Amino acid sequence: MKYFLEKFSNKTPNMAEDPFTELGTSHAIKDTEYSGLIQKYHPQFINDNEGQTDLPICLIVASTKKHYLYLKQAQWYRAGDDKISPDDLWKKAVGEMPDKIKDHVLDIIKKYDIKETAHFSWLPKFIVRDWYKCDFLMKPSDTYDYQYFDTLRSHPFFKKQKTFELDLETFFSWKTFLQNITELNKVFGLDLDFGRSEQMKEVFDKGLAMDRIRQECNLTDEVFNNDSDIEFRGLNVATEAFIYAETELRNDFIQMPLTNRFFRDLAELNQFVEHYPSHYKAMNPNMPEFGGKPNPFYLKRGK
Repeated sequence: MKYFLEKFSNKTPNMAEDPFTELGTSHAIKDTEYSGLIQKYHPQFINDNEGQTDLPICLIVASTKKHYLYLKQAQWYRAGDDKISPDDLWKKAVGEMPDKIKDHVLDIIKKYDIKETAHFSWLPKFIVRDWYKCDFLMKPSDTYDYQYFDTLRSHPFFKKQKTFELDLETFFSWKTFLQNITELNKVFGLDLDFGRSEQMKEVFDKGLAMDRIRQECNLTDEVFNNDSDIEFRGLNVATEAFIYAETELRNDFIQMPLTNRFFRDLAELNQFVEHYPSHYKAMNPNMPEFGGKPNPFYLKRGK
């Protein structure tokens, strides 16, 4: 976003450089190469600017389940260009896990009572998928990511500033992106040159095409919002878990299979749901609520 606003604002010199790394992040350009009109900050910004008022702030906020799926992957993979993936939880040996995710490995081992934990042992993929699925079955308001964003956006600091909340959906669709940056431009007077909209779209499309995580998240929208045939090729285990969870939430009394292999395509998934035997249907023990009421069969994880 910083690159985009600097490149297309009439208040800043044009940036001819390509900002994208091989991951699709715009980290290829150093901070010293920007004009300084737009700054990016982490939440430490609140402490650094304590006592300030009327600061122009664009606060990016997540608002849908899809966004939380994105965050679960992007915060590992894209942050710092670390390239850590949820798939590492089952592809890498237990003793070879990056430090950043070792606590998650220990959590899985404890919750699933994994016995084989030697250095060169591996967690089953279906266990990792189920671990993620249980998170996606939770009410969004009960999840860490939701509570983090809710706490951040409701912080008293932002009420004293000129704060514009930019929905994370902005980065998943060109149409939404254009609508929201148009409003952002009006609020902060950035003087964006919309006469270059074709060039704007080229930059947006290139970034999206290089970001497999956003593409997979958009695919989950297609799975549950249209009837077209969709192939599930090479999906991240977290994306598979999201599809599992949404399928269970949308189909009473069905639980998804615990197998390493995932469904081949949407047609095979729909066939599973359609022909799920009635004599196996039961209240899902992984759902805290059922029909808006507490589920008496709910099994708290780790209990």
